[in-house]
Amino acid sequence: MRRTICGLIAVVLLGLTGTAVVAVGTAGGHSHTAGRTAVAAPAAPASIQAATDLAALTPAAGTTQIASPKAGSYGLILWDRPGGQVAGAVSTTTWGGPSARPIIKSVPGWVQIRLDSRPNASTGWVERSDVNITTTNYRIAISVSQRSLTLYQNNLPIYSAPVGVGQPQWPTPIGPSFIDAIVPVPARQQRIYGPFVLITATHSNVFTEFDGGDGTVGIHGYPSDPASTRGVASSHGCIRANPQTIEAIRVVPAGTPLDIIA
Repeated sequence: MRRTICGLIAVVLLGLTGTAVVAVGTAGGHSHTAGRTAVAAPAAPASIQAATDLAALTPAAGTTQIASPKAGSYGLILWDRPGGQVAGAVSTTTWGGPSARPIIKSVPGWVQIRLDSRPNASTGWVERSDVNITTTNYRIAISVSQRSLTLYQNNLPIYSAPVGVGQPQWPTPIGPSFIDAIVPVPARQQRIYGPFVLITATHSNVFTEFDGGDGTVGIHGYPSDPASTRGVASSHGCIRANPQTIEAIRVVPAGTPLDIIA
């Protein structure tokens, strides 16, 4: 069970793995072709390989690349820098689904990804060969002072609405983040929080523990108190949005960038 600072909500994911940083070992992999010997193609010169790698990792304007562990991997080894020191490892699943994290920088053979662990805005490097890369042309921006949420596509605003943010004693943390997962709410709690919670990679700076969880910030509805979504400071740090807003932003994939600004 993992919880957010939405209040009483407890997102139950029976038998599913969270995203805690874990220690894992490395293992070599081999590919075999039955009945015949595979002949490796001549390797391209290093300069050509590097150029190809960088070209593949250069996103189009208005898009963000997202890294997900390759199928069958048991964990992503984190490095402090390309070819540097091992800094830990990251689970390949989060909130019951495959981990998906935005890429913020790339060099030949390596990508730097955002993490959903404390402290907020943490990053790490993983080997390019360990991940699959997809792209999204969406991003979300939340202004705490304006108490508003804006959805962008190809860098153009396509939806904007007021939202509820953290009360002064429980402020919504600002800084770069991303959508970690979109999780259905248990039926018994939908009348309070709506049908879905968008889990972010941001953690409360006030609550290191909340209702049995790690004080993770969520974006969710609040049908039990609709006024708390209308551009007011109303929560313990989560973002409260009306049903139309939740429906509008549900289109984004996990790993979509989220900027929480002052």
